[in-house]
Amino acid sequence: MVARELITTVPILHPSDTGARALRLMNEYHLTQLPMVVESKYLALVEEDDILDLEDSDVPLESMEYSGTRPAIMEYAHLFEALKLFYDFKLSALPVITRENEYLGIITKDNLLAALAKYNGVKEPGGIISFEVDPRDYSLSEIARIAESNDVNLLSVNTMTNPATGKLEVVLKTNRQELHPLILTFERFNYVIKYVFAEEPEEELLKKNYDLLMNYIGM
Repeated sequence: MVARELITTVPILHPSDTGARALRLMNEYHLTQLPMVVESKYLALVEEDDILDLEDSDVPLESMEYSGTRPAIMEYAHLFEALKLFYDFKLSALPVITRENEYLGIITKDNLLAALAKYNGVKEPGGIISFEVDPRDYSLSEIARIAESNDVNLLSVNTMTNPATGKLEVVLKTNRQELHPLILTFERFNYVIKYVFAEEPEEELLKKNYDLLMNYIGM
């Protein structure tokens, strides 16, 4: 998924706009930044905090001083590059531009979160397993083979290094709700399981809710 596929349209700011107008638009669209554009060219990302620091919010934005940072992402950059920029600059909105610096639109934090949810199979039913492994022992092909041997498909695989231990934490989103056989297999291969989140099958959840209702009625 690339940046231009995540674009949403919100009003842009012009140098002649006042700080008060910028704040109204930010409040309306639940953003803390909005792009300033001049003749279709991306000029700056206006920050809510900078406007609030003004003595007079009715002055035009062109009279403000800017830090010089102009976070933006190229239209064909990957989703993960957008995520990095959101994290590095603490953004609520990220302008998307062409190589010629033409402004195309923005990616909002909500759009990015929705895309990441799809990317990681969050909406798909299934359980989650997390385990730790030494980085030199990490093998995605082996992990996939173990999963497949238990008739489990991996919907997403995420890794993170634990700074305290130097171990690699691996998080697997699977297509299965019953994960006990898979857990036993991982443990047999010396993977240290950290946690497991397994969704209950729908019929078991209905039965549990029914039993709770009967207990309540019988009180």
